[in-house]
Amino acid sequence: MAYISIIVPIYNAEKYIEKTIKSIVVQTLKNIEIILVNDGSTDGSKQICEKYVDLDKRIILINKENGGLADARNAGLEIASGKYIMFIDADDLYEPDSCEYMYNLIEKTKSDYVIGNYQMMDEDGKRWNNVAFDPDIYEEMELDLNDHQKSFFVMNSTAWNKIYRTEFLKKYKITFKVPAPAEDSYFTLMCFIKAKKGFYTSKTIYLYRNSPNSLSKDCSIKYFKGINSSYKATYEAMKENRGLFFYRYVYAKINAYILCQMIDSEKIKDSEKLKCLSDFSWYFTLGEELKVNIIHESLQNIMIYVKRHDFINALKEMNIVKEYRKNISIDKRKRMSFPTKEDYLKMEKFDKEFIGK
Repeated sequence: MAYISIIVPIYNAEKYIEKTIKSIVVQTLKNIEIILVNDGSTDGSKQICEKYVDLDKRIILINKENGGLADARNAGLEIASGKYIMFIDADDLYEPDSCEYMYNLIEKTKSDYVIGNYQMMDEDGKRWNNVAFDPDIYEEMELDLNDHQKSFFVMNSTAWNKIYRTEFLKKYKITFKVPAPAEDSYFTLMCFIKAKKGFYTSKTIYLYRNSPNSLSKDCSIKYFKGINSSYKATYEAMKENRGLFFYRYVYAKINAYILCQMIDSEKIKDSEKLKCLSDFSWYFTLGEELKVNIIHESLQNIMIYVKRHDFINALKEMNIVKEYRKNISIDKRKRMSFPTKEDYLKMEKFDKEFIGK
């Protein structure tokens, strides 16, 4: 049995996939299984993968019709035989000792999953100066769903900077929801609420390539339908598994972000935005139940209209905000989209109501 099965979903990644594969095959931990999932690529990705299958017997190649990231990862999970599972995207990199370090740590701590630190890099591979989680603040620790001071901030929704116990995933049938653009969020949240023990290490084990493209401008109606479905499933799962305390902070983090994606999107018409607002009204009004009311002042009028189901006026406000966002700095747009630490502190007075819920 391999110590770790590494799953790599691939779609039209010929520009980067060879570097990604090389970062895996040179790992200091040699007893690994490398599962390349070619998700219907139409470029030269398949040929690059086939070359490495011939060079390294640890590599398995799955060729399938395009089904999206979640479907590709699930295809890898179905055949994975390793004691543990790791994921890496087709344009990212591991540090040379990432697998060995994560394997030793999950064995030592007897955790169901372990989160590692990561570092951003430019499209050309140049690393950013800082890592994602400041090691002076977020040290090695056991994770706690009721700890929003530290644990919450390192419990990011990405699947790729972690290692998972295969038996744990199979026991609770944790897979990626298909189709769902928010597949990482659902998968990782299910791990958080089902695990007996989770652990965090400040060691950088993953290098994430930052795309220069703006996701929000590319958000389609299909994207919003997908995340709506995923968010409903996530909320219901958190409520069913007594995880509403943690979910409050997840909700606070992404509530305004989703609204700003709708505002900025250039792929959906106003008529489609009206449909999105109607479909998401359950989500945007959830703040009352969760006692989360920290959205940026520039978005508050939109939320008021949504709560009244007055989507016409909500759309008018969205278009005003859209023009405003075009003329402000990236930092100011980010401030509108995400809460500050001060915003999170405002939620503390309601924490006791939700611990254990």
